[in-house]
Amino acid sequence: MVVLPSTLVAQKYFSGRNEWGFAVGMSNYYGDFSKGLNTDHFKPSGALYQKYNFSSYFTLRNQVSYLQIEGTSNDVIGLQYQNINFQSKVIEAASMVEFNFHPFGTNINDGIATPYFLLGLGGFWFDPYRLDKGEVNLRDLRTEQQSKRYSQIQPSVPIGFGIKTMASNRQHAGGWIVGMEVLFRKTFTDYLDDTYKSYGDYKTMKEEQGVGAADWAQSQVLTGGNTMAKGTMRGDTHLKDWYYFAGLTFSYRFTPQVCR
Repeated sequence: MVVLPSTLVAQKYFSGRNEWGFAVGMSNYYGDFSKGLNTDHFKPSGALYQKYNFSSYFTLRNQVSYLQIEGTSNDVIGLQYQNINFQSKVIEAASMVEFNFHPFGTNINDGIATPYFLLGLGGFWFDPYRLDKGEVNLRDLRTEQQSKRYSQIQPSVPIGFGIKTMASNRQHAGGWIVGMEVLFRKTFTDYLDDTYKSYGDYKTMKEEQGVGAADWAQSQVLTGGNTMAKGTMRGDTHLKDWYYFAGLTFSYRFTPQVCR
């Protein structure tokens, strides 16, 4: 009769449900000019996040991220002639559900490490410029002769996985949690790299938008190439662009473990 109450009391020690942290690592993109890992274009990036741990398995994670992406047609066999390149900063806000594969961190008897899966909804802002000419804003040029500029604010679906462990786990005290994760973002735009469909008419763009806009829209002419006829394929319309992050996470549970 003595063992049962003591077991019940032990099971009622909970760690903090509230958690704050940050992530540091590298970001990249997948699109018209990056069919693989695009290893030459990883850029430093980071994030700040807040978590609420509903249970040993489920956590709500709210996050603000800053990422950098870039790419160039020079990296794709058969597209070097295009002389297209871009760079962009990406600022994202997202809410995600984090699912732990093993009980983790809410009950004092839970494990101290687990792999986890992330899924959520977000929105992001981006603004592509030329990689080799940072003052050239590609969106403002309407490089595919669009009637209006595309929106800089777009939705995203974060999808990721990682592993985390408790660096400290003391009764009646907060604790540090460290981990590694990869977080992909599915987008619904093909303009992260300012390349979606087809070339516009060079002559018309030159007359209506100026020679600079026409040249940057058909940037192969800057390296001695010929102009492309209107409607010639400029980008792959079959796949929307993605961007992603890989790095380390560090968080702290401020609320101490308490007995209920």
